[in-house]
This record gives sequence, structure tokens and C-alpha cells, in this order.
Amino acid sequence: MSLLKSGTNQMPMFKTDTLIIGGGLAGLSAAKALEGKKNYLLAERSPRPGGLAVTVGKGGFLFDYSGHLLHLRWPRTKALILAALKGNCVTVRRDARIYAHKSWTPYPFQVNLSGMPDRVKSECVRGFLKAYAPKLQSSAPGLQPLALSLQPEVFSRWTKRVFGEGISRHFMLPYNAKLWQYPLERLTTEWCGPFVPLPKPEEVLQGAYGRRRDGLGYNSVFHYPKRGGIGALADALAAGAGGLRLGLEVESVNLKKREAVIRHFGPVSFRRLINTSPLNEFIARTKDAPDKVKRAAAKLRCNTVYVLNLGARGVRSNMHWGYFPEARFPFYRAGIATNFSKKLAPNGCATFYIEIATDGRALDLARAETEVLKDLKACGLIKTSGQVIEKLWLKISCAYVIYNQERVAALPVIFDWLKANKTVSVGRYGAWKYSFMEESIKEGLEAAEKTLT
Repeated sequence: MSLLKSGTNQMPMFKTDTLIIGGGLAGLSAAKALEGKKNYLLAERSPRPGGLAVTVGKGGFLFDYSGHLLHLRWPRTKALILAALKGNCVTVRRDARIYAHKSWTPYPFQVNLSGMPDRVKSECVRGFLKAYAPKLQSSAPGLQPLALSLQPEVFSRWTKRVFGEGISRHFMLPYNAKLWQYPLERLTTEWCGPFVPLPKPEEVLQGAYGRRRDGLGYNSVFHYPKRGGIGALADALAAGAGGLRLGLEVESVNLKKREAVIRHFGPVSFRRLINTSPLNEFIARTKDAPDKVKRAAAKLRCNTVYVLNLGARGVRSNMHWGYFPEARFPFYRAGIATNFSKKLAPNGCATFYIEIATDGRALDLARAETEVLKDLKACGLIKTSGQVIEKLWLKISCAYVIYNQERVAALPVIFDWLKANKTVSVGRYGAWKYSFMEESIKEGLEAAEKTLT
């Protein structure tokens, strides 16, 4: 350390090669890549590492912040994650379902219509075939026309073009309206690629009138810790992070001066900066950001998700999670985490996670809880509310970033300025995108490696 000015009462300036903001998975993986190669300071404002990939204990139950599953697709990050967990990991084949029209049908809806009433099934199949017919004359089915457009397509038009009226009306439109809490005629579709399976006609027909279609989609197989919930991964990555400091919040940053002020720590001088905190919050804290960059960041939007975690006795379902497109249900998804790992609950008990999205407005928790219990009985996941012996609400203030034209215009302005100032912003919220945990780890590694060159 060195004093800013000798003989003054100013706090000493802490110097580091790389400042990492945010100790979620992206920040932890960046720290891992730098360990022993460059000195760094990883500032995490919470009292524990992991960001949203943490696990909370209550009453003998372990609860995650919603369903956090590992989808391992890249050899390098897969090896890193499995090595960090040291055998504390299981591989699970997905059992996901949709509840609609008082019936369960397997996920994805578009290729598993067999569980739907005949009227709904027929409407969905006819609509899909009608939408698909023009594509037979084109070499660019599905998402490719999006890439050729000057402007991203909006979701409400895209889903009807790709899936037809029936599938859109019975699942795609109502479910995504509940999830995003944003007008679907303004929601753009850049996020759809890896997350919305695009079937062929024979797959739709077989799923409606023949055998069940398994394996479609990016998450047909996933990994999860045997013990400790998803927080076990963050704890494992943090174990060797010598530069990690918990309970420290970055109050302000000046990229031109390469300085930051951290609450309860003081001023920090850095050479490189890796941000993994929400992009709009980071820019708001950046003192030297030009007005056009601040205006761009102010236009970024996200939704909020409230997660009701339940500990219950006597749960019989083997389902991992279910989607609820109908407006009668306040939640868009409900999962049973103990079907990932029995170690999350005492013997004979199960843990549920129930997700309710808002546009940022506060949720009436007492009313929502009453409705959730009633609806879990209605769909058969529990028999009586007396089965529930533990409850825990968790709030994700910034849950899903909103894809719209404002985001399309804002991100180049922000990232061009950051690049010019030798700063990278990565991860689900640092890059302001819809992604999964392994991708955040991958981006953290890559961001750190850039600082080594």
C-alpha cells in the first residue's frame, strides 16, 4: 500500500493489478484464472460468495435461489466444475412437464402434445403445419430469418411464424407473458436460440399422436451437487481465492483514473477491471461515464422474481420442474429440488421452489402464498397444505434481463466505451443477457485471460 499524500488523514490507496466486481460464478472463475499469476481483489458485497448461486438453510432444509442446474457443454469448463466439486456431483436426466387444461404433458410442449385434450392437440398440430409449410420453400427455416433482418423480430410475431397459432396460444404466449412480465409485442427474440427448441414436423406429429419425445432442448441432461445445494459449487470455487473479500461493496469507479472506492475498505487503484455486477448498476456507479453511456444504461430493464421455497412431507412426484402457462396460476414454474438431490431435505421430506415474476413491483407475499398452496393442491403436487412444514421467500430483484429494442441500441454504446477503457463486463448480468451458469464461468475465465496478455 501507499499513502495518497503523506501527512494527510486520507485513507491509504490499495493497489491491485485486477479489480473484480462481484463474487458470483463469473467473478469466482475469473479469480481462479488469475490465482498465482496476477494479484487481484475480488469484491463481493454479500457475506458469502456465489451471488445468486447460493444455498440457504432453514429448518433442516436447503433452498437454492430458484432452480440452478449445471448444463455442461464445453470440455474446459466442465472439467473445471467437476474438479472443483471433487465427486460431489450427480448427472440427472430431465423430467420436466407442463400443466395446462387440467392435464400434465412432458416438456417441451411443442413436441409432447399427447397429454393435451384432443381439441387442443389438433389446433396445435394444424397451426404448426400451416406455419411450417412456407418454410419448405425456403432454405432458412426457424431462427435464421431473424439473423437476416435489420431489426430483431418481436416475440409475439416470431412464435406465431415459427410454431403457429395453436402452440403460441396455448403455451408460448401465455407462459412467456408470465415469465417476462413485459409486452410480448416489444420483447425481442435474440434470447430464443438455445432456450426454445425448434422441432421438425415429424417430431410434432410423433409427440402428439405417437411416442413421447425426450432429449429435445439444451437441458435434457443436467448436473447438480449431491450435497450442499448449488451453493456447494460457489463454495468450492471460492476455496482457493486468495483475493476474495466478502462484505465489500464498490461505491464508485473512475475508469480514466483507474480508481475505485469500496465501502468499509477504502480507495483502490487498479490496472484492469472485470465487472460481473448488473451492467446498469455498474454504469451508474462509474463516475466518468459519458452522458450517452449513462443514458443508454438507464434504458436497460429487467424483471423481478420471488421464489417461495417449501419444505413438505409426503410428496410423491418424481418431476424435476413444471411449467404453468395458464393465468389461473400466479407462478410460471414450480420445481421439486429434492428430485435433484435427496440431501436437500430431512428423510421423507421434499423441497419445492415456486417462481413468481413481477415487473419490479412488490408482491403481496401472504396472498401469493395462499394461492400457491391452493394451486399446488389443484395440480396434484400436494394433497393438503398440512404437508408443508417449512417456508422461505427469496427475492431476485434483477432476475431476467429484458430483450427489447432499447437493449439492442444501448449495449453497443456501453460496451464500446468500456472496451476503450480496458474494462470488460461479463456474466449473466454483467453482459446483460439470458444465460446459464456454465456460460458465466466460461466468460469469467476468458475475461481473466485477457488481463494476462
